[in-house]
Amino acid sequence: MTGKNKRELCFIFLLYLILSIILTFPLAVNFSRYPIFDHLDIALCFYNFWLQYYNLFVLKISPWDNILFNYPDIYRMTFFPLNLSYGVLSFPLQAIAGTPKSIPGFFHWISILSFTLTGFLGFLLFKKFSQSKNAGILAGILFTFIPFHYWHLPRCHISCLELVLLTMLCYFRLLETKTIRNGIYFGLSLIPLFYQSPNYLVYLLIFFSLHIVYILFTSRRSLDWKWLKLILLACSLALLFSAPYLIAIVKDIVRLPPASLSSIKEQTIFSTDIIGLVLPGFNQKLYSAIGNFAESLVGASGVSGKEIFPGYLLLLSGIAGIFLARKKIKAYGFWLSILLVCLVLSLGPYLNIASHTFTNLPLPYFFLRKIFPFFLIDRTPVRIIILAFLALAVFSAGFFCWLEQKIPASRGKIVLLALSAFGLLELNQAPIKLDRINLPIFFQQLAQEQEEFAILDLPYLPDIYQYSAFYQMYHKKYVVEYPIRKGAETFVNYPLYLYMHNPERFFGLGPEMQAQVKDTLRAEFKRRKIKYVIIWLKFIEENHKNNLDKLLNTLGPEKVFESENLFRVYQFKI
Repeated sequence: MTGKNKRELCFIFLLYLILSIILTFPLAVNFSRYPIFDHLDIALCFYNFWLQYYNLFVLKISPWDNILFNYPDIYRMTFFPLNLSYGVLSFPLQAIAGTPKSIPGFFHWISILSFTLTGFLGFLLFKKFSQSKNAGILAGILFTFIPFHYWHLPRCHISCLELVLLTMLCYFRLLETKTIRNGIYFGLSLIPLFYQSPNYLVYLLIFFSLHIVYILFTSRRSLDWKWLKLILLACSLALLFSAPYLIAIVKDIVRLPPASLSSIKEQTIFSTDIIGLVLPGFNQKLYSAIGNFAESLVGASGVSGKEIFPGYLLLLSGIAGIFLARKKIKAYGFWLSILLVCLVLSLGPYLNIASHTFTNLPLPYFFLRKIFPFFLIDRTPVRIIILAFLALAVFSAGFFCWLEQKIPASRGKIVLLALSAFGLLELNQAPIKLDRINLPIFFQQLAQEQEEFAILDLPYLPDIYQYSAFYQMYHKKYVVEYPIRKGAETFVNYPLYLYMHNPERFFGLGPEMQAQVKDTLRAEFKRRKIKYVIIWLKFIEENHKNNLDKLLNTLGPEKVFESENLFRVYQFKI
């Protein structure tokens, strides 16, 4: 690579960095607020960064063993997105600036770098297959700032598109130049992706499988013994460095096999809705006037345009590229197969159109669930659509290359520059709305207590589970939590869940059985060192609260009080 080429690449990288800072504003300058978006996923994202650091450097245990949750039982985090590859990068900052206060700033800048690297690596990929630098830059912009990337900011195991592109580029480089060095590069590129997002690794397995099939039909001689040996070298290297996580996964699959299964109902809800592909969501500022209308069309039947709308420029230029740029795009048939296969898989078990789900029309995903375990486990089929969007961006780059050649040279760059400006305007979501989760006074006071004890948050709801995790970063006390996972545990094994989740069950018992249950609950309180039971008043109905209050008072708390009109707290002797 010449000095001129290096300077050119540095300039393009800098371009994507500047665009990423601008289009994610104010992430670069705000270190106390963060994008919460939906479902409080940001709380668990921060918690996972903190837990890795706390486990490895304070408790000196495995990052997948959470001894702070569901005390005194170990709560296994194997099937939860720990974002370990990003987390490792946060360790120096957490050590120097303090944790968890340094985590929001780290999250903001790792997100900006994710956008930057996605754009830069995307440019390299699109340039390779469209054979045009200018077209590659524009396609890189359209793919990088796609709503999918913005929407999944709080879910770092999904927003890490740069790791996917890095692995693809290393794979194609190995196929073109079969050297041991490139084999090692490919193997090493798989490791951060595996620790960050096993889901994407499965998606890439589909991607590579389709490419190998394509090669078998077009240039099978390139898949020689040398290539096979280098692939084995790469896989061996990846397996070697991924062994700790693989062993943890296998152990947990053997121990709790039903824990990760997803129902068809769940998968249908988290599948592509056709309307979402053509109508934008409320989060796209240019189209905000129609965004809410589009959301109302989709309802709860599938995933809407707020996540899966590709933008009209990418959508239309990609479709145009399929028909007009066939000769401009290398491996045209392969990219077309990726587009079609991943689009169909993203539709999930049944077709969703507007507010209708056509259950009488099962799609390929429905049948694949019965054959391949991954399709039975994956809760969100929609996310594989990112590979379809990648293929669409390749066709888009091909179209821009075709367009550039059709227009006089003096105007070609101006046209592409104008299209780039429109693409940025269309996809822009800045300024991103930032907020923060405030730490209630009661949990601040918990941090001052020196005793070793546990707290029990009620009622058992996902939102409370996420808040509990977030607050634990600050008070560092044990939490008794039961995120029951689809048959992984039974109510019989957990009397606290059995009666605290449904106190009416207790009052339906006779006096003798009630006495036995109270003894069991007191023993469980003692075993788990429960000092505080906290009822979250915002999340509980009046009747349920009264029944819980009556049950907890029968267990003899030392003190009962309310805090900030947010919680009703029962203090027990440990």
